[in-house]
Amino acid sequence: MSGFSSEERAAPFTLEYRVFLKNEKGQYISPFHDTPIYADKEVFHMVVEVPRWSNAKMEIATKNPLNPIKQDVKKGKLRYVANLFPYKGYIWNYGAIPRLGRPRTQ
Repeated sequence: MSGFSSEERAAPFTLEYRVFLKNEKGQYISPFHDTPIYADKEVFHMVVEVPRWSNAKMEIATKNPLNPIKQDVKKGKLRYVANLFPYKGYIWNYGAIPRLGRPRTQ
């Protein structure tokens, strides 16, 4: 995904933590709506929400402007995926394929 960058806001593992995506011009974009589906003719882009070996349950905030990635919350508490012994967190990258053409939530 060359040309894209991310910007973290607030401290990780807090309710305020967000990761925003920027395009090659440094403009904020939605990872859900503004990221091209295709990286190449037969290669898809993927938005990684939970990186391999991590266990903070992150998700694209589809109801927030610019759809930042944030930690999922259930009953007011941050969510984490279970460790799969002997590994910590997910043993693979977990995420989503961008969706173009859907209405934005800005």
